[in-house]
Amino acid sequence: MSRIAQGIARCRAVRARCTVLMLAALVAGLALSVAALAAKPKHGAHFRGRTSASPVNGFPAPVTFTVSLNGRSLANFQYSSFGCFGAGGFQPGIDYYTKPSAIHKVGSVRVSADGRLSASHSVSAFTSSGSTTTTTTSVTGRFTKPNRATGSITFSQKVAGAFSSSCGPATLSFSASAP
Repeated sequence: MSRIAQGIARCRAVRARCTVLMLAALVAGLALSVAALAAKPKHGAHFRGRTSASPVNGFPAPVTFTVSLNGRSLANFQYSSFGCFGAGGFQPGIDYYTKPSAIHKVGSVRVSADGRLSASHSVSAFTSSGSTTTTTTSVTGRFTKPNRATGSITFSQKVAGAFSSSCGPATLSFSASAP
């Protein structure tokens, strides 16, 4: 084998090793990045925040929940929304997001070991003026820090009774923090 052929063979061998090392470094970096995206929640902490729904009379749409003492679930997860049907006729100075018809109780939400949260198909209902509005909600998200969470709330609604209709799914983003 000539010197040139030997040189080419060495370059190919070195290039193959470099490629394998670069791929291994890339995979390790991605694994660390994914792990850094989620954090474990602050156990027992009460979180308050807001959704992406438009403020009404200057009041934002709230989201609240409490982390369990073992950090594996969220208790009393609830958010406020006028749903996908909307609302109108707001009198100034009133926080309509605190009215019972706007509050949707999801209840318990699972928290994974890496701080991701999820709940699917939670159902709540509200009856008014002869019609019952049933809201089906799913929640996904993650803890970005032990005292900060972000995510999405997806819901659909059905109205039955004097007025019947359905709508959704609609999605709101949320962020919440604890002191």
